[in-house]
Parts: sequence; C-alpha cells; structure tokens
Amino acid sequence: MSGMEPKDEVLDGDAPEDLVREWREFVDECAGGYPFNLYDYHADLAVRDRLEACLQAGCLPGAVMQDVEALDARFRAMLQPGVQVGPEADPWWHRGVPVYAGSELAEGIQEWFSAPVEVRN
Repeated sequence: MSGMEPKDEVLDGDAPEDLVREWREFVDECAGGYPFNLYDYHADLAVRDRLEACLQAGCLPGAVMQDVEALDARFRAMLQPGVQVGPEADPWWHRGVPVYAGSELAEGIQEWFSAPVEVRN
C-alpha cells in the first residue's frame, strides 16, 4: 500500500480549488459556445468526473461544494431540457446536450446523436 488516504488518491495531487477552477473554465467556455470538437468536449468533462469522485469521497470542503453546486446549476441551464444522449448509467453532465456550441461540437453532436445544437461562434 502507498499509505495514501482514499481522498488523496482521488485528488491525485490536485487541490480541490484547482479542480473547481478547471470546471469553472470549462463552464465559461461552454457559455461562450464551446469551440472545440466532441472528443475534446468529453475529455474536458473529465474534470467534473474527478469532482464527483471527490464529492463521493468526502474530500471537498463545504465552500468548494457550494462552488461546484453553483457551477453545476449554471451548466445545467445551458443544456437542452429533456434531451439526453448516451447510456443512462452515465452521469448527467455526460448525457446532457448543449443548447448552443461552436460549429465543431454542434456538428459532432448532430452526426453522432442526431441532436440539433444551435451554432454560436
């Protein structure tokens, strides 16, 4: 065993505040019309996966949890109501479809999932 606490393994050397900053940056990019492709979009969602692991492990301080909740609410507001893609077992942030995005992401979502997304550049 490495002697690391489970929460240390979840954080993998990152401070919770850094993960929240990355999530905020991603949400901000989405608010402007995410400019990259579908693969990048899903790769960038990994920060929210890590935050969820931290939430489950109990390694996020209360103020940080409030930041995550606020960012989650902001991100959810950018998703099309009632439109989901992918397996039901995936977390909501992977299944949600943005209302608008840059042309690359919008085209990828249309091609892979036949879900229309308004293009904003």
